[in-house]
Amino acid sequence: MSANATFLRYGPVRHALGLDGRTPIERLARATVAATVAGCGLLVLVNFVIAPLLGHFSGQFEDFGPLLYAGRAAGNGGDIYGAFVPAAQSSLVTNLGFDYLPVVAVLARPLTALPHNVAVIAWLWIILGCTIAGSIIIARDTLPANWPRTAIGFCVAVLFAPAIYNVWHGQMNAVVFLSLAVALRAWIRGDEVTCGVALGLGGVAKVAPAVLLLLLLRRGWWRGALAGAATVAAALVTGGVLLGFDRLHEWFTRVLPVLGRADGWFFNESANGIVNRLANHNVVRLDAPNIALQFTVTIVAVAILLGAVAVVRHGVATAERRQLEFSAAVAAMLLAGGITWYSAYGALALPLMVVAGLAARRHVNRRVIGAAAVIGVVAGVAAPIFLAAGGESWVIGSRGTVWWWPALQVDSIPAYALTLLFVALLVTLARGRARERPGSISGERLRRAAA
Repeated sequence: MSANATFLRYGPVRHALGLDGRTPIERLARATVAATVAGCGLLVLVNFVIAPLLGHFSGQFEDFGPLLYAGRAAGNGGDIYGAFVPAAQSSLVTNLGFDYLPVVAVLARPLTALPHNVAVIAWLWIILGCTIAGSIIIARDTLPANWPRTAIGFCVAVLFAPAIYNVWHGQMNAVVFLSLAVALRAWIRGDEVTCGVALGLGGVAKVAPAVLLLLLLRRGWWRGALAGAATVAAALVTGGVLLGFDRLHEWFTRVLPVLGRADGWFFNESANGIVNRLANHNVVRLDAPNIALQFTVTIVAVAILLGAVAVVRHGVATAERRQLEFSAAVAAMLLAGGITWYSAYGALALPLMVVAGLAARRHVNRRVIGAAAVIGVVAGVAAPIFLAAGGESWVIGSRGTVWWWPALQVDSIPAYALTLLFVALLVTLARGRARERPGSISGERLRRAAA
């Protein structure tokens, strides 16, 4: 702790973190932030640097094993989907194996050349770096300039439960989070090509971010949408060339349909999960296909995406509105996805920081603030407490009793809370209540256009 304190007392460091307060209240607030930063820094140092180097890292890297398997298969000419495809025929999509694009297996090959413990540390630090970098980028672009934005971004990355969950479990969601952060910055600043490429790269890691390219089309960013589509296409072709186009065909025909089917598994926090748990379908085992239910899930997902696209303003808009538009898009991406595990809710750090920044400037209504507070508490506090207390065991244990269906709906609470935020954002954007703040980039363009 003393090393952290000494580091934070260094003048340039304090200025960079925004911790050089002047008034007594500012000094108290910033001292609190400094103490939090020191604590978070100590947690990161002990858990993610020292412990792994000593061979005592206690994280569960369930996403890393399939990644290494695919990397080895890509290197020796094996089937990268050899574990996933057979298992998916009779099981729900949970820890079945590698289900990413073929190019991801190619990118994983360097990790297979390392000793296992070194590969684990390398992947851990990649995920940790993506999480912290993404959070800081979002904080610096959304929070008020007189706030310690870098410090807050770092603390959010460490303390927001779904975000740090990805680090403990080696989840690819952290890479998506960084791509969304870069895309948000470009979306606000009017850099359409960077925005498109960032969403395209996110779509290579996970499919869902690529769907947000529809927002660029709505905004009239044809070059950005083309850049994003070209990024995804380049990844597809690269994977096909290096591993064979039969692997690409296998992903489209035997992997992607599985990822989009009806799924009510306990940790699926998408609209798909809500609907299937209401119907008690595909919850603990793979049930017989239900065409009506699959159709309902598809219609709901399409409606959610169209809602997010519809509120995007074509042409000139304020920076505040652009932030809310992108926040609604992230919420839509999570809700409309076929499978959205709890760990994917780490992306909610983006809309939460957006709302916090706009609330501090009084540029967003209480409806959105309240909805953001609800999902922040549910996803960041209540859900991890529920899981740590063995709540999921209680849900599973109620199977076969009259409490099974009500208990099952408890697992949908995070998705319901996210739906509340999504609806609040849509209503606010539809009514045009995102007000302009003086000096914003988009605000300056708006004034010039009006003149």
